[in-house]
Amino acid sequence: MRRRALFALPLGLATPALAQGMPRLVVAGGGIAEIVCALGARGAIVGADSTSLFPTDLRQLPQIGYLRALSAEGVLSLQPGLLLLAHEAGPPPALAQLRAAGVNMVRAPRIESPATLMRAVTVVAEALGRQAQGQALNAALEQDFATLAASLPRPATPPSALFLLAAGAGAPMASGRGTSAEAMLRLAGARSAIQSYEGYRAVTAEAALAAAPDWVVAPSHTVESSGGIAPFLAQPQLALLPAARAGRLVTFDSLYMLGFGPRTAHAARDLAAALHARPDLAALPERPWLRGAA
Repeated sequence: MRRRALFALPLGLATPALAQGMPRLVVAGGGIAEIVCALGARGAIVGADSTSLFPTDLRQLPQIGYLRALSAEGVLSLQPGLLLLAHEAGPPPALAQLRAAGVNMVRAPRIESPATLMRAVTVVAEALGRQAQGQALNAALEQDFATLAASLPRPATPPSALFLLAAGAGAPMASGRGTSAEAMLRLAGARSAIQSYEGYRAVTAEAALAAAPDWVVAPSHTVESSGGIAPFLAQPQLALLPAARAGRLVTFDSLYMLGFGPRTAHAARDLAAALHARPDLAALPERPWLRGAA
């Protein structure tokens, strides 16, 4: 069983009362939204982008568009006191329009490791005037990542995974180097099966076979949009893979695995348990922000 951690400072989701006196927040970036909520400022959020899906009640807020294609008009209509942006947020013309309109904006650093996640927590906490809560959150995250690292299996050859971010009418898009998917695999004590390019590219059957992954990993919505596990693995690009023929597929909620917010260590632990075939892998402490409720 997971151990329940006790904190002297409130780290759960905010109620409207906890957010009194704070600026009206608009958030762009699912991981950043989770940080805000873990800092106890949920009640101050008045709008969010389409990637802010957890806690689930954020989906009921006014939307400002997709993270990389924000609507300046949508943001301005919410009269934000502060706009919190993930590093990837844009496009630049929309941000320039918001800046010219006098919107107070804070951009978090790129999150691609435990250290940069904790740096983003510090930046967001300082912007919200919640430095003490930020320090407590970072202390909990540091403990979680340390526990994860200590519990990971250390095989001579780490398991490899073909990480497919999307699939549709064309070939699935496979992760290479320098992606959040590769970073998550590394945290789970695994490696990306494709190292020949950076970013995501459409994968061919030949490239997939050459990569020879031990596992196929994909977001649950990608698998569901293909009609389920069997049709997904039967795609021509995947069907000949020994991993696909053996049904070695790991699926997950995309924000949980790739959001790089406060739940990241727990997501990496769950991914490691699957890729190392170790369901008995040590659980991490229970945290308030895992439940999406105070």
